[in-house]
Amino acid sequence: MKKIYIAMGGLVAVLSAGGIAANASNSGDCNYNPDGTYTANGQTSANGTMNAAMHCAAQGILPEIVAQRLGVWGDDEAQEWAQQIRTLNNEIRLKNEEAAKTAESETAAPIVE
Repeated sequence: MKKIYIAMGGLVAVLSAGGIAANASNSGDCNYNPDGTYTANGQTSANGTMNAAMHCAAQGILPEIVAQRLGVWGDDEAQEWAQQIRTLNNEIRLKNEEAAKTAESETAAPIVE
């Protein structure tokens, strides 16, 4: 399991430092619903997987209700992985918000006097 954490730590660093996190997924989707349920292939279930959560976190769109429950019942390693996913989600969400604000200010109409 330690190899997974090292790889995930590298993923967090690459996405954060590279500034490419907003483009982490080609599809831009997250199978978690706002209520925390997970839908895939037309089937809805109460929970998804940590990998599915990581996919959403890499886009900064992991629902908060899902982030809060990640790793709750897991061992120390699962809880550490869950924290890495939450951290990644928060970092990417903030970058996405900053990018949206920048884009908004660049496209705002000039003040005419």
